[in-house]
Amino acid sequence: MSSKIFENLTVIDIYIENKYQKILRCKGKISGEEYLVNILFDKSLFKKEELIVLKEEFDLVEKVEETEKAVYIITRHDVYEDIYEHIQKNKITLSNQINYATLILEKINKIKYLPLEVISSAVQSNNIKVDQNNKLIFTGLIILSDDKLVSYGQILKDIANLLHIIFDGNEISNDKISKEIPPDIQKIIVKCLEERYVTFDEVLKDLKSSKIYRLINPEREEGRKIHSVRTNLKKRKMKFKIKKSALVLGIIALMLLPFAAISIGKMIKLNKETKVTMNEEITIDDLEDKSETQENNIFDQYDIVDKESDDTYDDEELLSYFDEEIINSLGETNVASISEEKFFRGSYSLKVSIPEGKNNDFLIGLVDLNNEKFDYLKNRNVDISMWINSNQTQDAVITLELTNKDKILSKVSKKIYIIKDNWTLYNLNINTDAGEYIKIYITSEKASDIWIDSFSVEILK
Repeated sequence: MSSKIFENLTVIDIYIENKYQKILRCKGKISGEEYLVNILFDKSLFKKEELIVLKEEFDLVEKVEETEKAVYIITRHDVYEDIYEHIQKNKITLSNQINYATLILEKINKIKYLPLEVISSAVQSNNIKVDQNNKLIFTGLIILSDDKLVSYGQILKDIANLLHIIFDGNEISNDKISKEIPPDIQKIIVKCLEERYVTFDEVLKDLKSSKIYRLINPEREEGRKIHSVRTNLKKRKMKFKIKKSALVLGIIALMLLPFAAISIGKMIKLNKETKVTMNEEITIDDLEDKSETQENNIFDQYDIVDKESDDTYDDEELLSYFDEEIINSLGETNVASISEEKFFRGSYSLKVSIPEGKNNDFLIGLVDLNNEKFDYLKNRNVDISMWINSNQTQDAVITLELTNKDKILSKVSKKIYIIKDNWTLYNLNINTDAGEYIKIYITSEKASDIWIDSFSVEILK
């Protein structure tokens, strides 16, 4: 063993040992933190540049070192939940499911030139963790199988199983795919199982070109159409009466998820009922026609667009959360500004520019509980959501602060993970008892530009 590698570590026990590797569980002599030292005996497994990729692309890899006899990879052995365990314990929103699937497939594409044994380890559910802020953690722990040989087809099957866990909460059992999973995702899973993808890029491309992905991450033109549905619902206060059909419920839930903050007074009758047999085995032939039909018609089923509506509504809605007259009267020093550079809906958004080395709170929104638009939120537990984009991938914090006559009554914060150049929905809730204003702040230590758009509010109780 290399004495330099272990000079600051104390070996506790052997974590795994086989003819290809030995993994030692260690503890830092000074820090007391746990580490895994992965000793890979076959140095030919990696090229020099691939060892650098290991350090750059995996969150818990602390050090990679090559000696004359082996490759040493030191990873933090932090106590994070496996993604499988996390999803079984917690109710995951469709937005988070799409986000998790996207991040995992993007990670696979970043490491696609590494040995298949490494990629296979990366996509095992016990090597993908979720931290306390629901952020995915890729451990970088490489565990070689007894025969060491891993095929491309096996990795596709691993991806299929991982997607099944994310969208259903369970692994694939007896080659059956749950019909609780959205059809677009079912189709990707089946294509993985049947090894119909030539490259990993094609899997990611299928996901990002699917209707379900674009409903959660709408591009501008599709966003306008979704906005029209949302505006129409709010203006007309229609009521949907949904029959208990698994497929219909799934589609309605999909459409309404991003708009949970809208108050719906009446509901439209949906008379079409489709029988779905749960836990029935699905093949690619079953999905081709159904998924294609859904992709073509998913908007048509809700085509109740007000033809006279335009993007002005979203801009007016945004400004109702950014009353400059009130904000100026509060004496805030760090305040967002209106920007036309990027927007989720409408024609502009709010922007903050965070300088290097600063982590100040920036005021990005305000809910005036005395305003007739928001007075129904008084003495309630409310959930506030917003769409956020940035020119840098980074951690940030959203804070809601309830105030009355310059006195802070309560404050809640939530750490978020912002993906570069990607509009993502974030939310948190607060009780409004005795409050006058809800101030909305964002904080980040990374020098960056952040855009905020499309605030919504929902009463929880």
